Amino acid sequence: MKHFYALVLLTVLLTGWQPLFAQTFVPITVSGFNADIVAEAGNSALAATSTVIDGSNHVIHTTAFATANGVSGGITPTGTFVNGTKTWQMAAFNANNALYMALPSNSVPNTVGTGTLTLTTPAIYSKLSLLAFGTEGISTVSVLLTFTDGTTSNAGTITIKDWFNGTPAVVTGYGRITRTNAPMTVDGVTSTNPRFYAFDFNIPCAVLGKSLASVTFTQLAATGGTSRALLLALAGVAYTPVVYSSTHTNAICGGANGTLTLTATNGSTPYTYKWNTSPVQTTATATNVPAGAYIGTLTDANGCVFTVNDTVSLISSATIAASASATAICAGDPVTLTATPISGTVTDYSWSPGTLAGQTVTDTPADTTSYIVSAKDAFGCIIKDTVDVAVKPTPTSSFTVTPAIICQGGTNTVTFSGTATPAATYNWNNFAGATVQSGADSGPYQISFPNAGDFNLQLQVTDDGCVSTVTTQPVTVSALPQLNITVSKSPICAGDATTITFTGTASAAAVPTWDWGGGTVQTGTGFGPYDVQYSTTGNINLTVTDGACTATATPATVAVIQLPVPAFTPDITQGCAPVAITFDNKSRNADSYQWTFGDGSTSAIEDPSHTYNNTGVYTVSLTATAQGQCSTTITKTSLISIVPMPIALFSSAPGQNIAVEFKNADFTFTNNSQNGGSYEWDFGDGTGSTDFSPEHKYEITGDFRVTLYVTNDIGCTDSISRAYYKVIPDLVLDIPNAFSPNGDGINDRWEVDGLKARPNATTEIFNRYGQIIFKGIGFSAWDGTWKGQLMPFGTYYYIIKPAPGEKTYAGWVALLR
Repeated sequence: MKHFYALVLLTVLLTGWQPLFAQTFVPITVSGFNADIVAEAGNSALAATSTVIDGSNHVIHTTAFATANGVSGGITPTGTFVNGTKTWQMAAFNANNALYMALPSNSVPNTVGTGTLTLTTPAIYSKLSLLAFGTEGISTVSVLLTFTDGTTSNAGTITIKDWFNGTPAVVTGYGRITRTNAPMTVDGVTSTNPRFYAFDFNIPCAVLGKSLASVTFTQLAATGGTSRALLLALAGVAYTPVVYSSTHTNAICGGANGTLTLTATNGSTPYTYKWNTSPVQTTATATNVPAGAYIGTLTDANGCVFTVNDTVSLISSATIAASASATAICAGDPVTLTATPISGTVTDYSWSPGTLAGQTVTDTPADTTSYIVSAKDAFGCIIKDTVDVAVKPTPTSSFTVTPAIICQGGTNTVTFSGTATPAATYNWNNFAGATVQSGADSGPYQISFPNAGDFNLQLQVTDDGCVSTVTTQPVTVSALPQLNITVSKSPICAGDATTITFTGTASAAAVPTWDWGGGTVQTGTGFGPYDVQYSTTGNINLTVTDGACTATATPATVAVIQLPVPAFTPDITQGCAPVAITFDNKSRNADSYQWTFGDGSTSAIEDPSHTYNNTGVYTVSLTATAQGQCSTTITKTSLISIVPMPIALFSSAPGQNIAVEFKNADFTFTNNSQNGGSYEWDFGDGTGSTDFSPEHKYEITGDFRVTLYVTNDIGCTDSISRAYYKVIPDLVLDIPNAFSPNGDGINDRWEVDGLKARPNATTEIFNRYGQIIFKGIGFSAWDGTWKGQLMPFGTYYYIIKPAPGEKTYAGWVALLR
């Protein structure tokens, strides 16, 4: 027995210096360098590089640069370095070609604390080798591997030696050049310094076999905190995952002569082997192995471990042969099984499946069966043999008839759905008298029965000597019904009913399916008759199923006249008699109209105008009719209200055309109006009132026209105007002789009301010394102050000149507190 495995190395992490086997390291092309440290062309090491790499202003140069500038030393211009089985290839010298690193705390220009070298082409490697060196001492960097599946693995740390005096070195004595313009100096050519070193590390077993995407380096420590690391190139050993397997030979009963063999290809060689036999065997093949379960261990050159499980069984030298009375039987038939010893001593016969025992047994298998006979040899080892008995399936005769119920004249499809081989024969028993239109053997068949009735189709199948049961399927052939329907009335008004009657022939078992075309059945079942109510025109359809026959009647139409929908609005619903009201007819589905206006008048006009001459409340009705057959009436109760017009009338005291002095210009107006609801007075002086019977005092002189507007509750208005109401200036002024300007709101000012009628009058007030302390024009009130100061109590004197040619008034006024 052989087991095969293809796997990725697991579990063991090997970093730093390791003893490496003679495997070939090939250059790995990477990107991620941050410094150009190699002068390769021109006559200035300063111009040809990007940064200095040690504390004494040095860089590396090529032999071509040395020749061109008359100096010694230099590395190969190709950037290719070979040491034993390892080959490294530096990046182009005219661009960044080193990863220049230092501790962040060191603050070395142009360095990084962490840098990543990304593989141009990811690939699988088992070992990596880094070409690198340090300056100003020794640096320690960590290595982190990143794979294309996104996983990472810690590959440990590397101690990078200073480029002077470290061992072992792979490149030595190439010299270093000052990073200056010419003249430039070179040192180290005659010694073994400076140097490049190789730092080798394995891919950890846990990730071996993954495709490497990049390698990240982080500087962890530095000599004195100031040393720097320069990483130049990567090389790797290409890796193919190991494939391994095991085989064995069984041990003969009574002996221990089995073998186990472990083989492997690919991976990292050489391999070592180990079998957990007793004693342990360390070769690829373990010999003289007794029966049992074993574990084989394979360790590759990287120390990665793989295991296999294998089993050595016992085999006997005795043999038996199993046979059957028939190698093929029909399902349900018995078979006799016999075990015959061929060599050796054989006892204790048993058969499986099942619990049969004995050298000869009988069984009735349900399916094709491999019978295994077991027995014991002289050592008690089990020996076996197998005999196969094929159970031929009994054919099944199931079939379908579609349709099983059919209308006379139709075609049935008979489809075999049982099981049989192509060699089977079929007995359809003449299809119960049906005519075969097409089909042979297992079908399918197209058949047709000439007459209506009930029939039984039968089938029996014979296949390789095995006979099925008989399957029977019934078929019913129905006669086609004759249909007709009548409608008692059409057209009808929407919402009315009409009677639908079936006339035709069908059996008592026939089932009608009515489509009333939107109608609603009021009465009726089965074949009817039916009373059906309609709101819209509808088509009546009838389908009758009689057995397998379906017939459809010629549709009948019930025409429906849509009921009119009367609607109207008057332009006004209230008015003062007489008033003409126009009615807007908004009815639908109508072609004639009849109006009743509630005052004994009617109209057949679609949009009438009607004049109401008398007061009252009127109900209006509209009857809308469609096609002279269907009518609907709408009545709006107490819709129109007609009220009497208002009548404006008033009297006054004093009356018209009576001259009234200004001081007596108080008029009382008596409202004698009828049918009013609101009142508006215009007194002719720019003022008015809404009182029913107002009183009014004129504040100016003149001839005034008074107008009364009377409006009822629905907005009808009447007015009356009377003229003139005469107001003249006072013939004699009434002049107060005292006032008290104490801020109590009572008699705080001295004022002459009659001056309101004399806008050109002048008023002068004097103190007892004859000084003028107030002067006013027209109606001007004195508040008892002079120049903003309240005058003391006492007597003051006034002179009032009403108008040219009129009497002048002079007198005194007392200012009180």
